[in-house]
Amino acid sequence: MRRALLSLLVLVGTALPPRAGLAAPEEPLWTTRRAPAPRPVGLPPVVALARGIGPSVVNVSVLQSALGDEPGTPRRLTRGLGTGFVIHRDGYLLTNHHVIEHSDRVLVRLADDREFPAQVVGSDEKTDVALLKIDVAGELAVAPLGDSDAIEIGEWVAAIGNPFGLDHTVTVGIVSGKGRRDERPGGAGSGFYDFIQTDASINLGNSGGPLVNMRGEVIGVNTAIAPRGQGIAFAIPINMVKAILPMLRARHRVVRSWLGATLQPLTVALQRAFDLPDARGALVADVAPRSPAEGCGLVAGDVIEAVDGRVVRRADDLVWRLATAGVGSRVALTVRRGPATRTVSAVLVLDPEDPGEPTPPEERPRASPLGMVVAEQTPAEAQRRGGGVRALVVEPGSPAAEAGLQRDDVLLRVGDVLITSLDDYRRAVNALRPNDVIRVLARRNGRSFWAAFSKR
Repeated sequence: MRRALLSLLVLVGTALPPRAGLAAPEEPLWTTRRAPAPRPVGLPPVVALARGIGPSVVNVSVLQSALGDEPGTPRRLTRGLGTGFVIHRDGYLLTNHHVIEHSDRVLVRLADDREFPAQVVGSDEKTDVALLKIDVAGELAVAPLGDSDAIEIGEWVAAIGNPFGLDHTVTVGIVSGKGRRDERPGGAGSGFYDFIQTDASINLGNSGGPLVNMRGEVIGVNTAIAPRGQGIAFAIPINMVKAILPMLRARHRVVRSWLGATLQPLTVALQRAFDLPDARGALVADVAPRSPAEGCGLVAGDVIEAVDGRVVRRADDLVWRLATAGVGSRVALTVRRGPATRTVSAVLVLDPEDPGEPTPPEERPRASPLGMVVAEQTPAEAQRRGGGVRALVVEPGSPAAEAGLQRDDVLLRVGDVLITSLDDYRRAVNALRPNDVIRVLARRNGRSFWAAFSKR
């Protein structure tokens, strides 16, 4: 049981219409298998499972930019590898947040070796979940999502992924444990942790792949290897993922609401000290001023025993139950204070530390067809740098970036056109056709160099 105090920052979501450009399917974002998966006669269960769900598993490549030190040095792209799996025929996929974090571009390679650029629809660091989308014609193999609450310790499971870049590797083991909440694999920071532990072999590159039961249903998303040794790995329960998927699709992040109470797990010693009948519930350690918790009368020393009539067994459970309530939702809290029990209600509000809405992917500023945003220099800058226009932004992964151009480079020529103003630059770029190979003369730190690339 976690010993540190838990801040009641809970994950909640409000259903909002999807933005233009990200048309959401009418039906739920995932498929649930309601009958046992058919198995060809004579095939062992794991072989049938691999054949059935394997085609829905994808390779996720993440490209990150690295600049050369010298002018004209090509921009290097480093590639990271992970795994994902298709959850909807419209091209929605799941992977880990840490797989796509800090990426410039994300590429998805299907089991048939077709590769597509992927859009990060939404991502959440605190649960390590990311929702991707690819635009692909034709039918996609889809992995059905199961019920992670129904799994049993000792149940056989399989992990499918791309460890060390070895595509569609299948490993088998059992569910070794459930509700692992004290683990912080990889030095993870604050978040909500409720891992499934398995001894199925999971290695680098497996992150984001499915953990599958013998019915061929995904019951977890493989996320981490324990640093303590072999045979211990962790997966995010799929029910936890399903709870935040609507938020990731509609709002591109997980919205956190706030009750304003700091909660503490009940130990046996605290149970005796507070003269409680058992150690279930969440102990209130602090109440924030002018918070919903203060408004409904909570004080330090209260024990929240139930939410909307559902028993709270652990403080973490209370956090996650409130996660599904939604900002603005009214919740009924059963509270014990001394020998008396009463019910109070509170309306959850937005977490004061919520970062606000992110810039939607399709609404982010777009660079020019060359991958740059440029501006005229001041007269003093032009005299010092020898004329030209200055690159304000060089889009990561763009043709200009891959050719080695960087922010603050001064563009002197585009093709045969001498650039003395922003109008010169626009005319030169507009005269180019898509896929034309052009040459650009640029200057950096007093040194001139040529770069060549294609207009996109």
